[in-house]
Amino acid sequence: MQKNVWAKNVSRTTIAASVIAVMSGMGAYAADADPSKAPAAPASAPAPTAPANSDAPAPVTPAPGVPTPDAAVPTAGAVAVPAVGAATPAPVQQPTPSMVPTEASASTASSALKQKATDTTVEKNLDQTFKASERQYSLSKEGSYSLIYDFGYSYYANTALDLALDSSSSTINRLRVENNAQHAITNTFTFQYGLLNNVTLTAGLPFVAKVNPPNDTSTVGLGDVNVGARWQPFPSGTTPLPITLFGTVTAPTGDSPYKINPQTDLSTGSGYYSFGGGVSTSKFIDPIVLFGTLSGNYGLNVGGLNQAIGNRVLKSFTPGYTTGIGFGFAYSLNYDVSLTISYQQSFTFGSEYKFTNGDVSRSSVASAATLNSSLGIRVSPKTIVNVSLGFGLTPDSPNVLLGLSLPLDFLGIGRQVK
Repeated sequence: MQKNVWAKNVSRTTIAASVIAVMSGMGAYAADADPSKAPAAPASAPAPTAPANSDAPAPVTPAPGVPTPDAAVPTAGAVAVPAVGAATPAPVQQPTPSMVPTEASASTASSALKQKATDTTVEKNLDQTFKASERQYSLSKEGSYSLIYDFGYSYYANTALDLALDSSSSTINRLRVENNAQHAITNTFTFQYGLLNNVTLTAGLPFVAKVNPPNDTSTVGLGDVNVGARWQPFPSGTTPLPITLFGTVTAPTGDSPYKINPQTDLSTGSGYYSFGGGVSTSKFIDPIVLFGTLSGNYGLNVGGLNQAIGNRVLKSFTPGYTTGIGFGFAYSLNYDVSLTISYQQSFTFGSEYKFTNGDVSRSSVASAATLNSSLGIRVSPKTIVNVSLGFGLTPDSPNVLLGLSLPLDFLGIGRQVK
């Protein structure tokens, strides 16, 4: 009976010592977190005494805060508790980075947002597409060259009255209504070379095909070769409007209309030398480009002819001179597509025909006016294709005009200098 009582006392003492040890560890942890609120050390539990006249050994009383061997063995689900008096390291707090931009970061951001010369802008994109369709307003960089293919189709139709009167009376010797219609296809290869940054040289080689259904005639051959130049006398930005001067010389390399039989043959050229020139300008006003040009052309006299026209023989022809105006605007629909609308009109004065019998015939002033539209399509970052459609507005103009302009740089014929 006394042994059972003693065993119970030992068990109770062990449990009390374990509870005191846990409480002491928790108090030490709280003291490390806040020294001002550290709990006081718990009082030592009284050690049990062995009963009198007992043969059992005296129980060993553990020191406060020191677990017994049985209590030191962790059980499943137990939480590790720091030892009494052990120092727990305080967490190191990292400083919060400042969100206020410094002078260096502001400078870097400003540099990144600045417009670069290589960046594409609305003005630069519109300028490229506009000059691809209206080349008389463009210049090539020094050392640059390119080859451009132009396809052109025109249809002309009119009705003429062929009337012949007797010279001694008003008797009509011949009365005939002639229907004249002509389809003309022109394939032109134009070479451009930048001699200087403000001077561009050009050369054009055309091949012409014509068909006249009423007369059942047709022809294919070389057209009139031309050479020219474009010059910008003042650097860009030094004048309110950019000024470009241009000039061309055309040689009669095609079949002359004054050296063929007009009843059975068709011509592929003008038949005379001519010199042309003019001035052009343009202005970017967001979101369009306005442009305009004034031009003139003078043809040299052609002599030594022997062409039968009715009852007379043509001896010489003087083409006179031609003046022209043109203006319009270009609008960029987006980066890949642009639209150009233009109006062109020319006036021809002083044409004169001389015959072997002494007759001289002078034609009245001829006027040709057309309304043209062109759609520029960017097929690659450096290639723009133009498709054009035009309508004649006067009897001396072609009824319909179609065109296609394509740079041949994809064939390796071209060099661009930046």
